[in-house]
Amino acid sequence: MLKAMHLIDDNPFEICSWTNDEEKEMFAMEEDRTRTLWDDRIYGLFGSPVFHGETEDAGDPLFWAPLIARFGGGREEEVLQLSPDDFGQEDGLDYYRIRNTVGNSVKSTAGERRIPVHPKLLELGLMELVNLRRQQNQLRLFPDLARGQTKGTFSELFSKRFGYYRKTNHCYWPGLDFHALRTTFHNDLVNLLCPDLLRRRLMGHEGSIDEGDRSYTRHVKIKALHEVISRMEVDISMIVSPFGEVPSTARERGEQLNIRVIR
Repeated sequence: MLKAMHLIDDNPFEICSWTNDEEKEMFAMEEDRTRTLWDDRIYGLFGSPVFHGETEDAGDPLFWAPLIARFGGGREEEVLQLSPDDFGQEDGLDYYRIRNTVGNSVKSTAGERRIPVHPKLLELGLMELVNLRRQQNQLRLFPDLARGQTKGTFSELFSKRFGYYRKTNHCYWPGLDFHALRTTFHNDLVNLLCPDLLRRRLMGHEGSIDEGDRSYTRHVKIKALHEVISRMEVDISMIVSPFGEVPSTARERGEQLNIRVIR
C-alpha cells in the first residue's frame, strides 16, 4: 500500500514471498516439526503384548501398521488402506505402492509412490500376510478395519484404537503418536544423508526440485530406494512375529538380501 502511494520505493515484504512450490514444501515440513521423534521409547511399544504374540489375528493392524510406518514412512491412512494388489517386485526386491485409486485417499500427486519393503518387515513375515490376504481374496491388507462416520477414513477410528492401546499398555507419551513414526523415518533419511530426490520420493513430498530431475528423472529404481532404507537400524529382536517361526519364503528372501532372519 505504501509503495502504491509512492511513499516508499521498495516493498519491504518482497523478501517474505514464496513460490507455490516453496509454500507447499513448508507446509509438508511443518507437519513433521509438530511431532516428537520416537527415540528409545519405541522399545516400550515393542515390549507391549501385541508385539509378543498376544494377538489372535496374524494380520492385526496394531502390530503391522506401526511397523510399516516406522520402516516405510507412510502416512497413517496410506498404510491402513493398503491392498495386497499394491505389492509387487522389481529386480527381486519387494515393494508396495501408495496409490490414489477408488476408495483410497492420497494427500497429493507426489503422494503416489513406491516404497521398498524393509528387510526387517520381511523378517517378521509381512509378505506372508500379503500372500494370506491374496489367498483369502481380500481387497485390503487389514479387511476388518472400519471407516469413521465423520471423515470417512480408516485412520479416524484406528487413531483412537492405537491411542487407547498405548495408554492401557503403559507405552503412551504425548506427541509420540502414529504420525511420529513417519517423522522418525524422515529424520533417519536426513541423518543418512539421503539424496533429496530419493527422500522426496520416499516421503511423497512436493516442492522445488532440481531442473534436471524434473525434466529427465522418470523412474527411480526400487534398488536405489532399498539401499537407503536398508541402512536404517532398528532393533526388532524382542518382537515375536504373529506367524510364529519365520516362514521359509521369508528366510530364503532374507538370505538373498544377506540379512539376518530371526528364528
